[in-house]
Amino acid sequence: MKKLFSLGLIVLLTLALLTACGGASDGSKDKGAGNVTYKDGTYTAEEPEFDDHGWKAQIEIKVEGGKITEVNFDEVNQEGKKKSEDTEYIERFKQQKNVDIVDAYDTLEKGLVEKQDPDAVDTYTGATGATEKFKALAKEALKEAQSK
Repeated sequence: MKKLFSLGLIVLLTLALLTACGGASDGSKDKGAGNVTYKDGTYTAEEPEFDDHGWKAQIEIKVEGGKITEVNFDEVNQEGKKKSEDTEYIERFKQQKNVDIVDAYDTLEKGLVEKQDPDAVDTYTGATGATEKFKALAKEALKEAQSK
């Protein structure tokens, strides 16, 4: 009787574990908010003011087939020069923080295309400020793209 009870308990716990850990049978993963479908189009957002260092972040997000397919993020100064093209700034940033800001932008952009959700994009270590700006602007730009 004890063995039968133990066997039943093991089967029950195994089923509970498999149910809790199971995913979609088609091999896809539930991405939470990443399952949102967006309206096709190009959406933009930018910070309203230049920051204390003279930069203003901007984002452009392209949606095709209901999914984010392309993201362009950069910061511009008052002369319209992009931070990603300012070699002096890039070198100074690398020396001070040991971070390639262009790589940070690229990684954030790819993260949004992959995850389809600004909140799911990983923070880029050493470029936390840029990550925060990126996520805030992505959310702002995507508000208009949200399907209802």
